[in-house]
Amino acid sequence: MARSSFIMFLGTLVSRILGMVRSPIMLGAVVGLSTPVANSFDIANNLPNLLYGILAGGLVNAVLVPAIVKATEKGRREGEVFINKLLTFSIVVLGAITAVITLAAPLVVKAYAAQMSPEWYHLTVVFAYWCLPQIFFYSMYAILGQILNAYEKFGPYMWSPALNNVIAIIGLVILLFIYGPEDSLHPSAAADWAGMRTVILAGFSTLGIAMQALILLIPMYRLGIRYKPDFRWRGSGLADVGKTGSWVLALVLAGMIPVAVLLNVAVGATERALATGIPTTEVAGNFTYNVAYALATLPNSLITVSILTAIFPRMARAATRNNYDALRSDTSLALRTIITFNAIATSGLIVLSVPFARIMAPASQPAETWALAKVLIALSLGIIFIAIHSATTKVFYALEDTRSAFLTSAPVFALQIVGYLALNTTDPRWTVVGLALVNSLTNMLIAVIQYALIRKRIGGLNSVKLLKTHLAIIGVGVLTGVVGWGAMQVFGYDAAAASVTVAVTSSLVVGVLMVVVYIVLLKLFRLPEAEILMAPVRKIFGKLRRR
Repeated sequence: MARSSFIMFLGTLVSRILGMVRSPIMLGAVVGLSTPVANSFDIANNLPNLLYGILAGGLVNAVLVPAIVKATEKGRREGEVFINKLLTFSIVVLGAITAVITLAAPLVVKAYAAQMSPEWYHLTVVFAYWCLPQIFFYSMYAILGQILNAYEKFGPYMWSPALNNVIAIIGLVILLFIYGPEDSLHPSAAADWAGMRTVILAGFSTLGIAMQALILLIPMYRLGIRYKPDFRWRGSGLADVGKTGSWVLALVLAGMIPVAVLLNVAVGATERALATGIPTTEVAGNFTYNVAYALATLPNSLITVSILTAIFPRMARAATRNNYDALRSDTSLALRTIITFNAIATSGLIVLSVPFARIMAPASQPAETWALAKVLIALSLGIIFIAIHSATTKVFYALEDTRSAFLTSAPVFALQIVGYLALNTTDPRWTVVGLALVNSLTNMLIAVIQYALIRKRIGGLNSVKLLKTHLAIIGVGVLTGVVGWGAMQVFGYDAAAASVTVAVTSSLVVGVLMVVVYIVLLKLFRLPEAEILMAPVRKIFGKLRRR
């Protein structure tokens, strides 16, 4: 698992670094951080990802890996036959659905941006026509990637997003060269974005997603999988996939309702600011929220997803063979590992929220930096619970018990909706911070509920010992955060908000200090999880010595 996790970590790290260069650093220069056009493009460009989640995201991750593992365990030939049928079915169905959704762009945009003013709504629809075809390519990327994962070829799936980001960055460079950066203090009008400016921004974004999916055909070919269209779906096992996936589909559909409410409330914050004369530089909108969310979920993407993706086929095999001892062992290992990394990540993101916000939006105003930092702090409070939730959900999926995943999540989604709507009339400067806080609190609730159910489902997880370990690690993370906060006083938060140089310097100095303090404290408290952090470091230095 360690080697596979490291390969995925490295691929995800490179992709994420390029992704941060793309957005928010370069995209923030092109459209601004809290401007109306930033919110407009953010809605349109995120719609494909959100709708892909409904169509294939949860279904792929929850159902297809166990199904492919089952098919391949019957023999290589049976596995290839199942894959051909699966790909043919996916291309036909997802292609048709994507076409229908793209044609319905005005209705789709209205669902997520009902409070947007008419001129910006129309621009968002134009952006959406260019962006919504991404749904098909996102879905195919996920399906092709999970086929490779089922064969334990993890690298290509994690590395291909790097190509997507490079292509999108090229488009942003072209826009900056032709039109220059957006002025947040004097934002452009919707009419300024008509024509080629829209085509370049949205077109390159969609081209990148398409290439991200298509490049996975190369490792599949090298693996020996030769795709041949196969329309003989009866008796193929796809019906069983559909039965298991129906609960996943219900789960994802239910999850989209609070997302739609959140985005509408975030858009409404910007609209209320414009109507009342509050400078938009002081107000976090939906683009600011998504930038903060990308930063807050970076540990989850780099660490949690890499570990769980590597271990999930093993968990699926253990569940298929009713080997609950192995499943318990894998679950405990996954939880301890991801908590160890995410505790220091949480402290780091909170302490360094202001310098990180400045680095991510170097062209922004100091007020925009502070607005982003506040949202980042609120979201960072939920990082550990997102990690636990991700791990427990994977256990449900390994057991093919998608019904429980839905039933535990649905009530929490209802609480999110109530919390989000309650913020719709608050001071626009604090609305999105409140949305982020509601998100963190509800993630904590769902993590606790799912952990309790998983413990009962697989016969215990030595919960007392695991809880003590987690509390000790979190306590060390808090102490590390106090040390980091003290060190940041040397640089000053206002200075970091106003200067990219100070932000970068303080992030490097305080960040390294916090990692060292965290490891030292883990060792002082004699927590064996210190070795989880030190093992990769020793491996790197060992290779350097041999050279």
